[in-house]
Formats: sequence, structure tokens, C-alpha cells
Amino acid sequence: MKSYRNELVNEIKAKALSDNMSDRESFFQIYCEKLEQSEIIEDFHYLHFNTTGSRNRSIQIDGYVYNELDNKLTIFIIPSLAYFEDKSLTKTEADTLFKRAKYFYFDVEKIVKEAEESSEGYGLAYDILNKKIEITILEIVILTDSVKSDAINIIESTIEKNIRVDYSIYDLSRMKLIDESVNGKEPLIIDLWEDFQAEGIPVLPASKTNDYQAYLCNIPGELLAKMYNRYQSRLLEGNVRSFLQTKGKVNKGIRNTIINNPEMFFAYNNGIAATAEAIEISQNKEGLVITGFKSLQIVNGGQTTASLANSWENDTKLNSIEQIKKIFVPMKVSVVSQKSAEELIPNISRYANSQNKVSDADLASNHPFHRKVEELSRRLHAPAVDGVQFGKYWYYERANGQYRQETYKATETSKKKFELRNPKNQMFKKVDLAKYYNIYLQKPHIASAGSQKSFNKFSEWMIKQWDKNPDFVNDEFYRKVIALCILFKKSDTIIRNQDWYDSYKANIVAYTLSLIFYKVEKDFPESTIDLNQIWKDQDLPYGWEKQIQQVSYLVYNHLTREDRTVENVTEWAKKETSWNWAKEIGFDYDADFINQLVNKKYVSTQEYSAIKEQKKENELNALLQVYEYGSDFWTGVYDWGIQENIWNVQDVNFLKLAMAIDQGKVLSDKQAAKILQLLEKARVESFPK
Repeated sequence: MKSYRNELVNEIKAKALSDNMSDRESFFQIYCEKLEQSEIIEDFHYLHFNTTGSRNRSIQIDGYVYNELDNKLTIFIIPSLAYFEDKSLTKTEADTLFKRAKYFYFDVEKIVKEAEESSEGYGLAYDILNKKIEITILEIVILTDSVKSDAINIIESTIEKNIRVDYSIYDLSRMKLIDESVNGKEPLIIDLWEDFQAEGIPVLPASKTNDYQAYLCNIPGELLAKMYNRYQSRLLEGNVRSFLQTKGKVNKGIRNTIINNPEMFFAYNNGIAATAEAIEISQNKEGLVITGFKSLQIVNGGQTTASLANSWENDTKLNSIEQIKKIFVPMKVSVVSQKSAEELIPNISRYANSQNKVSDADLASNHPFHRKVEELSRRLHAPAVDGVQFGKYWYYERANGQYRQETYKATETSKKKFELRNPKNQMFKKVDLAKYYNIYLQKPHIASAGSQKSFNKFSEWMIKQWDKNPDFVNDEFYRKVIALCILFKKSDTIIRNQDWYDSYKANIVAYTLSLIFYKVEKDFPESTIDLNQIWKDQDLPYGWEKQIQQVSYLVYNHLTREDRTVENVTEWAKKETSWNWAKEIGFDYDADFINQLVNKKYVSTQEYSAIKEQKKENELNALLQVYEYGSDFWTGVYDWGIQENIWNVQDVNFLKLAMAIDQGKVLSDKQAAKILQLLEKARVESFPK
């Protein structure tokens, strides 16, 4: 624990220094990034706000998350940092902190009346007071670098003014466990009797392989609703959660069955598909029953689950609680080992949802685009700068917890060596890449809309580009991505240091950069921004800082303008209307900034050459891959496809070439690429290898 505390304090100090922020904000960012990686929260906002409420009560919050799917507002509060001191958070201190944060929610009328209108605290209070965000659950979370007292065990939820209030503490020991877990997640442990007084779910073993074991179940609708209401969208696999956020969570057909034909629910509903890391099974007088789950995730049937839970909580028509007690839902559970989870769970989700209107963008997390970017990030090191005699890598974390796992069991020497070549401040994730590129595509309102929505919009663009020509993901593209990453991070620091800066930094950065991209394209049609120079320097060229300072101030004034159509600034920033108005902002160009622009045709030629080079490389790799598989493998592919009747005449001709490679048949690069496409065609049709 001492070693973990020392490491955390050093990380807090380093981040505060490099990003020019307070230790409190640095601590908040570090903890919330870990919670986001664990899929406990998403789209967190730092918001340090202190005031005095009614009856002279102390009010304090340090950040928040709003989950639209769960109608849940999570408010964070941070006590004084302990740093290297071995401190304990007592029950009395925890109760005081919970009250301070809770009073923010229940005293919003006074806050709106007295707070500065430009402050983020005012904006959040305004939305709560005027019901701009729907809230049925309030969660108060203490983030602390102390260790909670043993006297704090289970903290029961309360009901206050028809709002359920939940309480959580993330202390040093809990964060250490999350950090040390294999996949960077806090496992969700469900004991059906302990948590819900349920004797179990009837179950039948169905199928077993080396990678998973499947079971068929019949889960009571009441139990499913209660489980969802307790754990909310933590029960939903990421793709399903993303889909429901877009489509809404109450299905009229499901609700109609609940109200009018609950006994027919089993017959009418396709049921749900779920995965778990482990399940507990016992025998009772009626047979086998599931009594507990570890890391349960619903990968299909999220709308069924959410609709049942919503009706249980909110629907008063025909006493829906009594109706739900008559419902049983078919459920398939696949128990998947941690080792196989990364590949299997996205595939189970993908195929389970293939009959539903889940878009390609919702399922894009495992797209080959991300694997290619990952490969480029491990191969291409950045130019050496500032006197350092070696180039460092920008580490693309395609899957949650990858960076941590690189050093999880390494020696201290190996860990330091890895972190020297792959600095933590040069690690970026899928949602970061999506945000940077949406800004580049001049969609700051999308980049401001939250990580998942931003990622989905980027995925729509990415999939179209990939389907058109996957060779666009090449060395040149990767260098552009890193330049955008540098541009965002440096702009963040510049804006934070301005005298006028108060809040809304993420929105200001997004709008500032998109506006500069937009204006340069409009005012200098034959020129463009030199992203390659940013890559070479690993920094912003001279002139950028003044330009960002000027434009960011104008953007701040735009976002806080009195005639905005939405009161809350962060919500206003998400509107396309806001971006359309921002395009009308005029500004002067700094002379040094203009001198850094390059010829657009030259950049296009460089990108075209990179695509051609990537195409050649892909074809060469395809040739090697076809020969590595060997003739016998291709004969198996051919025979299987003939049996399944999936080959056309051209397919057969190409496969016959592959079947003859062991007899000395020489293939061209293009022929090999086509043969690999046929292998993918077979796999889509369920070829088993």
C-alpha cells in the first residue's frame, strides 16, 4: 500500500505540473480515468464548487457525471489530500462529506439565485432546478487518497424527495484493487440470495468448449428488473449501452406485453444473451439453479431489461409490478474466461445483435481500423526532441487496461524502461482519437457531446473510409493523428493559462481548433495547416500560441453569449446551432501562423503516396500470409465453400491458385490479396478456422 501511495502521489504531482492544474484536479482526473476504464462512469467533468446553502449548510462538489440511460447524476467530492501521510477516512468524516455534496442537489434554488452565471456550478444547478436533465437516482461518491475506516461497510441507499440517493467511497485500497485487476475493471459480484433474497435461477448446461461454457436459463422478470435497477447500465456490455443511449430505453411492444400479456412474455420475447466471468451453481429440490455471478454483462436484450426495470420503477398502469411478477425471460449465459473475453465478448455481442438495428458504429470498438492504429503506434516512434537521444512512442490503448498490463508483473527496472519509451502522458485511447479527429473534421459540437456519442459519429466516418479503401490507415495518417493529439494537449495548456479563463475548457479547445481549421480552409483555399511539422517538432510551431490565445477568447465569449438558445453552456456547446453561429466569428491571423501554412496540393500528394505505399505493403503481407497457410489449408477452405455453395466461378479460380502453391505455383501480390478476401468471405459464412 505504501508503494502504491507513493506512486499515486508522484503521478498526481507530475500530471499537475505537466498540465498546469491543481493537485486536486490532477487527483480527480487520475481517479476518474481509472473509473472510466473500469466502465463504472463515463464523460466525467471536473467542477470544484464551494458555497453556503440554506440554514448555513456547507456545500461542496468536485465534479459530476450525468448518465442519460440511467437518469442518474453522480456527484463527486474530494476531502483534503493525504499525500504521503497514512490517513484513515472515518465514518463521521464520510457522513459530513456525503451531506456537503448532497446539499448541492437539494439546494439548487439558492445556488442559481446567488452563483455566478458563467460558472459551471451555476449551469449544473440550473439544469437540475429547471429539470433540463431527468434524474431518478442521485449518487454521491467520495474520492480519497486515504483508506476508509473499517467501521464503514455497507452504506444503504436513502429515498429523499422521491429521489434514490446512493453512496460510494473510492479510497486508496479500492483503487489499488482496480489497478491490480487483470483487465483494469472492478468485478461486479452478484449474490442472488444476499442481494435480492432470490433462491436462484433455474438453469440447464447447454454447450462447452475450451473457451466458454453455455447455459440456458429462465430468469424471473422481477429479479431481472431489480438487478438492473440496482446496477443500472453497469450490467450492459459497452455496445448495448451505446445502442440504448441512442435509441431510448422503453420499447412500446415490450411494455404492451408487460401490461396486457405478461404470461406470454416468454413466448413473445427473444430473451437476453449474457456473458459472465464465472457463475455459482447449486442443486435444490427442483434441479440446478444459478445462485451468483461474477462480472455479468448483458450483450443482447438490453432493451428488454431496461423496459422491464423502467416499468417496475415508474409504470403505474394496471399495477405493472404485479404484472412483472408473472413474467419469465429466456436467458442464455456464456461463461467466458478472462483470457478469451477480449475477443469473444465483442463477437458474441456482434452476432447476438445481428438481427437488431444496432449500427456498425455501435459495434466498431473491435474494428480492424483500431488494430491497425495499434500496430502503427507500436512501430512508429516519434522524432527525438529536446536533446533526448531516442524517440518516444505514442501508445494507443486499443483495449482497456493495455498500458497497465504492459508492466503489471514487470520488475521495477523493466517498468521504468517501458515508461521511459512510452510515457504515460503520450498514451491515448479510442475515444481520444475520435475526439481529436472530430475536431479536425470541424465537428466540435460532436466532440463536445460526450465520449461515446463522439466515438459513434467518428466510427460512422471511419467505417465509410475503411470500406472505400482501408489503405488510408498508414504511416502518414498515424503521424497526422499524433499531430492532432499534440495540438489538442498544447491548446488545453494554453487556454488554461489565460487570465480570462474560468471554465468550459474542453468545449473551448474543441471549438477553437475547429474554427481555426474551418477559417483556414475558407480563407486560404490553396493552403492547409502543416500537421507534419507538428509531428516533427512534437510541439506547436511558433505563431500557434498567439493564434490560439486570440481565437479561444472569442470562442469563450461565443459559448457564454447571453442570446444562446440553451442556458447550460456545456449543453449549448453540443448543439449544431452553436457551431453554425461560431463559424461567423471573425478574427485576425497572426503573421507567424500564416507563414506555417503549406501548399494543399503538396499535402494531398504526400497522402496519396502513403496510400499507394500502404497498398503495396498490404499486398506483400497478403502474399506471405497465403503461403504461410499452405495448400492443405486452402483445399479445406475450397471444399467447405463448395459444400456450403458460397463460391462463384471467379472465387473458384483464385482458390485453385492457392491450392497449388505447394506445387510451385507463384502468385502475384494482387492475387494473394484477393485470396485472403475469400477467406474472410468464408469466415463471415461461419467457416470454423
